[in-house]
Amino acid sequence: MADAKIDRAMSQFMLIDALSSIYHSLHIIDLKKNTIVEYNAEGAISYIEIDNRDASGFLDKVVDSLIISEYKNAATNFVDLSTLSERMLDKKTISAEFISAHAGWLRARFISVDKDENGLVIRVIFAIEIIDEERRREEKLIKISLTDELTTLLNRRAYEEETAEYEGKNLPDDLVYISLDINGLKGVNDNLGHAAGDELIINSAKIIRAGLGTIGKVFRTGGDEFMAIVRADAKTLEGAFAAMDELIKNYKGSYDYELAISKGAASVSEFNGATLKELAHEADVRMYADKERYYRETGKDRRR
Repeated sequence: MADAKIDRAMSQFMLIDALSSIYHSLHIIDLKKNTIVEYNAEGAISYIEIDNRDASGFLDKVVDSLIISEYKNAATNFVDLSTLSERMLDKKTISAEFISAHAGWLRARFISVDKDENGLVIRVIFAIEIIDEERRREEKLIKISLTDELTTLLNRRAYEEETAEYEGKNLPDDLVYISLDINGLKGVNDNLGHAAGDELIINSAKIIRAGLGTIGKVFRTGGDEFMAIVRADAKTLEGAFAAMDELIKNYKGSYDYELAISKGAASVSEFNGATLKELAHEADVRMYADKERYYRETGKDRRR
């Protein structure tokens, strides 16, 4: 029996030693005996007795030394040992992610080791892992998935996620929905080739971004279709459109084509109580009216 206990203790020690090489820091916390065994980055071990009256005090200091101020309240609540048993009921592990001033993103984790007869944890591992590189990879992949490859604007998926955020909510008083469409893209593709068409799309996107990107989000939702959701009063929006018109007026591409963008806007201030979908419909109606005006005034064939 004694040999079995020694073997079990050695196995646990080897497991903890292996874990300590993975994590930034690791603590074995005995909630019944009120003790902490700390494994530091170099693998050294220190034994600490916890004050019964402030069981979370030690971990508060760990958090305070690592976590930036914006995350400290959430981190302090996460390491609160007085609520840990309840939070870990029927769970093997719980985790949360925070930002460190020195190491970037961290993941803090409690792992259940022993429970009492009522299923409450009495011994846990508290581990902190540096995950900054992992988070950066995730953020990069998310950015790629939400970005239109040709124009680097936000794509349709990003647009759908953004519009979903407004469903069932009162819209801000200064919100404006803008519908935009490139005129004559099909004719450029047919007559000058897709390289010219791509140039037209890319430079149209640059102009739209220059005019509207500082006051909101701009999306490419189709081949020649763009949407923007911005926060602006009438004067600011007028200035943004004027800036776009000036860039369009002075534009010269590598191919012989005219760059023209039809646009329509609908604002909450104009349509009080409207949903985003209703604003989108009105903006589309106005954009198509602007497109009709363009083709009528220029005498160009919309189909070319």
